[in-house]
Parts: sequence; C-alpha cells; structure tokens
Amino acid sequence: MAISEGSEEFTISDKCNSDNSGEENLFDDCGQEEYMRDLSHDHLVKVEFHGYRNKRIVPVIETCEYPGHKRFKHTVEIKDVVADHALEFLPAKTLSRFRAVSKEWDKRITSPFFIHKQGYRFRDISGLFCQLPGDRPFFVSLNHDAYGVPSPSLSFLPEPVTVRTSCNGLLCCQSCDGENTYYICNPANKEWKALPQSNFYHGPEPALALAFEPSVLNFAEHFQLVCAFSLTDHAFSLTDHPVICFEIYSSRSSSWRLADTECCELDAMKLNGDGLFLKGVAFWETSAGAVLAFDLNDEHYGILSLPINSGPHGVLTEMNGELCYLLPHKDKNEYTLDIYGDMDMHLKHSIALGLEFFNNFNKELRALACVNNDMVIFDFGKRLYAYNLKTGKAEILRSDDGTDVGYVRYLPYVNNLVHVHPS
Repeated sequence: MAISEGSEEFTISDKCNSDNSGEENLFDDCGQEEYMRDLSHDHLVKVEFHGYRNKRIVPVIETCEYPGHKRFKHTVEIKDVVADHALEFLPAKTLSRFRAVSKEWDKRITSPFFIHKQGYRFRDISGLFCQLPGDRPFFVSLNHDAYGVPSPSLSFLPEPVTVRTSCNGLLCCQSCDGENTYYICNPANKEWKALPQSNFYHGPEPALALAFEPSVLNFAEHFQLVCAFSLTDHAFSLTDHPVICFEIYSSRSSSWRLADTECCELDAMKLNGDGLFLKGVAFWETSAGAVLAFDLNDEHYGILSLPINSGPHGVLTEMNGELCYLLPHKDKNEYTLDIYGDMDMHLKHSIALGLEFFNNFNKELRALACVNNDMVIFDFGKRLYAYNLKTGKAEILRSDDGTDVGYVRYLPYVNNLVHVHPS
C-alpha cells in the first residue's frame, strides 16, 4: 500500500503477507526500511521512506480514518526542531525579532505557555538598569544584538519612578512623589502592576527586596515584595527600642501584611539600600559591616558578618548560586578583587586585575555585581566595565564624559518575557 504526501511517497507493506527473503537488505541508496509493531493488530508492518540530500525524513504517527492503520507524515525540518527545543532558551529581544519568521512562530512565542517556559529557562543577566539622581532610568546591555528593551526609560509607567530592586526579569520601582507607590514591571513586554498602599509608612528610603522565583509550578508568576523598615511606634513594637520590622506584599493575596518577626539587633539598625533575594532569603547590607538575612518561608531573621574592610566599594551579590561579597582594593600599583563567601564570609579567592587601563588612573574601583558567574561589573570613575574573571579581559559598557556616574543605582536585569498580571 502506498501513501503519497505531496511529492513524497511512503510504502507500507504488511509483513504477514510479504516475502521475508529481502529482509537482509533493509538499507539502500534510495532510502531505508524499518519494522514497527502495530499495537492495535499485534503484527509487524514494514515502513519504507525515502531520504533526500538536504533533509532527514522522520516518521510521525497520525490517526487515520481507517481503523487499525497508522499514517506517516512528512519530514520534521530544522525550523521545527528550533521552535520546539531552542526558542525558549533565547532572550526577549531576539524572540521579538523571531516573531516575524512566520505566523506559526508568532503564535508560539506569544502563547502563555511558551512565555512561562522562557521565563523559567532563560536566566542569564542581560544588562543593568541604571539611574542618575534626578534622571530617568536607562539600560546598559551586555550584548546589544541579543539583549534590549523597547522602553529603557520606563516611560510606559504612569509617572516618573526610581528603580529600586530587581529579580529574575522583574523590576520594582517607586514613585518620585513621596507617596510610596510601588510598581512591579517587566520592561521587555511593558507590563506593569501598581501595588496597593502599604499599611505602614516605610520612610523616604525604604529597604526593599523583590522575591520572584520562576519555576514549573509558578505558572501565575507570583512574587513577593519585602520592605525592612524601622518602627519606633511602641504601640506595635514589643520593646522600648526601635526595631526593624518586615512588611510583605504577596501577589497571591494582593495585599500587605506585617510579619510577626522583629529584629532588635544593633548591627541591623541602619540598612544600606535595597536588598538581594537568593534561594528564599532576602539579604540587606548594614552600615555596621553586617548582613541582615530574612527567610521568607519561616519568617525568621539572622545576622551575617562581612569582612572587616567592607565598605561602599564592595557589593553583596550572587556567584555560582551562592551569596558572595566582592571587594576591590588597590595594593601598591595594582588593583585586586577579593571574593568572600560561605556563611562566615571568609576569603575564597583573590584575583589581580592586571589591566593597564585600571592601573593608569588614580580612581576608586567600585564593584557593582557579578553576572552569569564569571563576569564582574565595575564602576571606575566615569566608565562602566565588564571584567571576565576567566579570560582576564575587560570591555567598556558605558563611558560618560559629563557627570561622574559613580554612586548611582545599578540593577542586574534578565531579559525574559515573564508576565506581570494586573490586579
């Protein structure tokens, strides 16, 4: 029996009624034959399908209008393999271009299930959202061809904002009018959500940490926003001294609530800016040379010690899936990067930055973040550098000939398509 599909012909012969003498020559120059078992009739059928020079023909079983029979479809081409197995590992900017390949690809890339898979699969840091005092945010890409956002200034938000913290593709921003209005957004798809007003006043500079963990089970892209703030109202505090309280917003309930835990440690009384979320725990660096850790699962806190010489030029960051502290310093005429890690924050590595353009300037070197495990971002005077720890090479990401870019916000950003569901 022969089944024709366009210009391709597939021959199916029932082995129960055929001669077995040709069974030894199953492969020839024109094509190949295989034996498959028909599960419904418990007998073997021989399938012959012809090969072509630039294609591999792969049989795909489809249902047929004839009961008890199977039909074989035409080839699976390379574009189908890419669509099924590779697209979800690509960044948002690349995927936005690939939507023009065909209507089928456009429909696939914009489907909620694909967007969920891409947010789970693609985790690479793609660049940094930066902001100078009084200016709108801007995006510094690590690869302009692959990574980017349609509105780097976040002009799609209803009002001017200050970028505060980021986590796995989501940004948390705060309104500039002093009303403590928080926005959660994804600049790649310009989706955003305004959070309801918190139950407590967090002060002019709240210490925030955005907690979002893409997973197979988190199809609704639920997130939490944690604010650590000092509370001096004795009606709510269990002690007579100021304490650090934690107010948590959950997208599951769309509401704020105050955690039962209160931190009375003196080392945590003043937090240095916003925090970092890693493996279910939010971390904030304190002005006393320590780290305040808050576990979002059991809502307990802990205090970690930082190196004695920690300061404004170091940074708390993630490296190889672990919490680390990066501290650059100048020893004689050479800059060195010290990497501290583990729960006791001991020195794990010390790397000499033997680069001429680092050593020719009498500038303070400030570490901003570690991205993708082997690259460190430095703020060096009026320039932003990406230094590869494996190759020892550096690349200038941004050079400002005007105002010194030091001591502004730099937030690592993952260029994915994660949905931000409105209220």
